[in-house]
Amino acid sequence: MRVRPETAADYAAVARVHVRAFGDRADEAVIVALLRQRASYTPGLSLVAEVDGVIAGHVLFTPGILPLMGQAVPAVLLAPLAVDPAFQRRGIGGALIEAGHEAARQHGAALSLLLGHPEYYPRFGYQVQSYGIARCVVDVAALPATGPLTARKPAAADLPALMRLWEHEEGAVDFSLRPDAALLDWLSPNPLITATVYERGGSVVGFTRIHQAAPAEPRLLLAADVSAAQAMAHAIASSAAVQSLTLPLHPASASAALGTAAVRTFDPALAAELIPGALGGYLAGVRAGQRPPGRPLWPTAFDLA
Repeated sequence: MRVRPETAADYAAVARVHVRAFGDRADEAVIVALLRQRASYTPGLSLVAEVDGVIAGHVLFTPGILPLMGQAVPAVLLAPLAVDPAFQRRGIGGALIEAGHEAARQHGAALSLLLGHPEYYPRFGYQVQSYGIARCVVDVAALPATGPLTARKPAAADLPALMRLWEHEEGAVDFSLRPDAALLDWLSPNPLITATVYERGGSVVGFTRIHQAAPAEPRLLLAADVSAAQAMAHAIASSAAVQSLTLPLHPASASAALGTAAVRTFDPALAAELIPGALGGYLAGVRAGQRPPGRPLWPTAFDLA
């Protein structure tokens, strides 16, 4: 078996591996194709395993920046990992993970995170319940009425303002996975998810992504200040014809004061140190109840999963 970085000539074979490994569905193959278009995509972190010249497995590590205990930490997201069913149980997945970890270290990453099997990944250093899912329940009727905002589709010219919104809203949230300053990171490939920019007086003051099937539970909400957050909550609730919203806000999110925010961990929420000490202090604080678990906001490519 040989593990090496993928090349463009491998793309079709890699797609076939993902289709076969995930039960003849295309989702993961499409996700890989979308992640390759991100500004942060690094070819040396997309690895294939060859057996007798045949591509038998693939893993993609996507670089990113994680806020963690007040620091901007270089990290990688491990997803997806696939081994062709005809080659499984030969250690190919483990070889890809270990080679990917070493490549990620060489690229300066301090830790790796993923959503995955809580019995498989810990053998490679991953710890369960490393982060969680955050929800903030908001009684919109109890919020003060504010002036209306103008809603429209996002455009490339909005990117500096959107990045500032993210830093304001999510910069203090551990594991919140900073997006790239590229429009692809803000628009969903899922046609049922709509991205919206909110303006006040000609300035961008808010952003949401909302799935048509869950109009009262936005996938993302960023606001420039309390007044904008309240106005956005009223607009979303009115459009959904509800009195209560469930927002993806962490207790450390700037708009968490809109309601009651909480975060819960779960075993498949996994993270591993690639550099000793990168994760220990954070996990010790979480385990001791001294700080809430972090919460990632996944790249929009995973809206297809």
